[in-house]
Amino acid sequence: MEALKINSVEYYQNAKNLLKDENNDINIFAISDITKISINIGLGKYKNDSKARQEIENYIIAATGQKPKIVESRLSIAGFKLRKGEPVGIVVTLRGKKMRDFLINLVYLSLPRNRDFKGIKSTSFDSNYNSYSLGIESASIFPLIGFDLAIPFGMQINISFKNKDIKNKRFLELLNFPFVKNN
Repeated sequence: MEALKINSVEYYQNAKNLLKDENNDINIFAISDITKISINIGLGKYKNDSKARQEIENYIIAATGQKPKIVESRLSIAGFKLRKGEPVGIVVTLRGKKMRDFLINLVYLSLPRNRDFKGIKSTSFDSNYNSYSLGIESASIFPLIGFDLAIPFGMQINISFKNKDIKNKRFLELLNFPFVKNN
């Protein structure tokens, strides 16, 4: 089977050009653009297991190509058995080429690997269409991680845009995001 070969710059620029043509925008700064993609993982029951935490960190490095940041608790909360300074999550922020490469991986390889995949919700934008949130139950959908995931974990993917506009949704459609078709 031949590997998927898509130039991330051309893929991204083609979508921006199509959006510009659709809206007859003369000002190139008015066109929708993605500024960053944030990937958040809550450690939950793995917060005290350094070996599991390191394994999750290695999976994220494989999926994104970037070392994540460990987020530590700022407060002690007895009800959650949480002490100040304990690791509670892992965060990666992608920009530029790594962001575009991750988008291609997400749209063309990872999301279609979900069992009984019918598309993602198009209603997960915030009220200003400034960001889109996507929750993934199992990180095993990423081909670079694989199905042999020893520690099951989910993740939250947040896509942030530079402007507040409903055109951001159309921009994701032009990037071939597999939104659920409304019947």
